[in-house]
Amino acid sequence: MSSSTATTRSADGRSAAPTGALRLFQGAAVLSVLVVVLQFLSAGQLLSGTSGAEGVHAGGAIALHVVQGLAVLAALWLQRATRGPVWPAALAVLALVVGFAQAWTGDHTGLAVHVPGAVITTVVTVWLAAWAFGGARRTA
Repeated sequence: MSSSTATTRSADGRSAAPTGALRLFQGAAVLSVLVVVLQFLSAGQLLSGTSGAEGVHAGGAIALHVVQGLAVLAALWLQRATRGPVWPAALAVLALVVGFAQAWTGDHTGLAVHVPGAVITTVVTVWLAAWAFGGARRTA
């Protein structure tokens, strides 16, 4: 077995995470936070009337779907490999679903729905990133 897929058992019977699963989850979590920051910046540009900001914001939404989808896969891999908690994978799914809802509300409703969804997306995304470098390491 390579070091990226090797696992060991801890005293409580959990498997330690393969390095690849943990690194993939951490990378997806960091990328998700960076894309959320880009989305906030482009939203500010949209509100100030900057031309071209709508295309950047729409592209950022697609990028967020991709990296959050990757985070879901990595969280599931990490959970399966470690037999650790299920909630990080559930939160990753929540972030992905809310992200798709965000994309829809951005085109079909006013900011009264879109902005609270952005707050939920941000909180969940940052929480997962913090766990990826703290709690996930303890699980692994």
